[in-house]
Amino acid sequence: MTLLIDVGNSAVKWARLAADGSMSVGGRALHRGGLDVIAALSEAWGAAPAPRRAVGCSVANAAVVAAVERAARAVGLAEIEWMRSQASFRGEVSLVNGYLDPQQLGADRWHALLGACARLPGTSLVVVNAGTATTVDCVREGEGNPRFVGGCIAPGVRLMLDSLARGTAGLPLATGAPADFPDTTDKAIVTGVLDAQAGLVQRVWSRFSAGLEPAPQLLLAGGHAELLAARLPAELALLIEHNLVLRGLALRAAIR
Repeated sequence: MTLLIDVGNSAVKWARLAADGSMSVGGRALHRGGLDVIAALSEAWGAAPAPRRAVGCSVANAAVVAAVERAARAVGLAEIEWMRSQASFRGEVSLVNGYLDPQQLGADRWHALLGACARLPGTSLVVVNAGTATTVDCVREGEGNPRFVGGCIAPGVRLMLDSLARGTAGLPLATGAPADFPDTTDKAIVTGVLDAQAGLVQRVWSRFSAGLEPAPQLLLAGGHAELLAARLPAELALLIEHNLVLRGLALRAAIR
């Protein structure tokens, strides 16, 4: 059994990868807001048979990574094999990293793209991760040789809401649902933020799909995926696919 660990900006997610290649998603623990993440992870990971190996990727700071490693040691794991982005991957799927410096691409984005390619092989993709940051990444399929051609990073929904509350004198930390024609300040803020996110996704999708046949498939993941999906036009025929990073890590773990 291999423990797969995705350490994001706000939370740690994990899954267990069996010897036959099947993956069972385990859970999620926040590492912000004062939660004792070491205790939470140690308890969760120790509640099942101890894994023999751990493979992970992280975009968090060194203190969070150290806490995750301590939790792993508490359940008998000597180390975590931290995976970074690559120039290319060859395995169950293939993907070329089009960044000028492949190592500069965030490990979470790279593994999410691998997971997306495994989910929809042979398809051009626009992969959106709506988390702490919102990323919109494009994969062009070319005769069995898919290539990540680039993507965008923007503040996520929560960061946008927080920035308005902190950076203005009179605007609240808005909550609630969006509306087509907002009639309260809260609705106006939430709608503006979600429509800004949706506009970014639509703009990237339109730019990438121009001249591309068939059109790329739009995949959404992350904590705000459902909210964002509701503000996107139905003709985009999007799919929501969570845990793409863990799926990508499973591909890396299969190659020793």
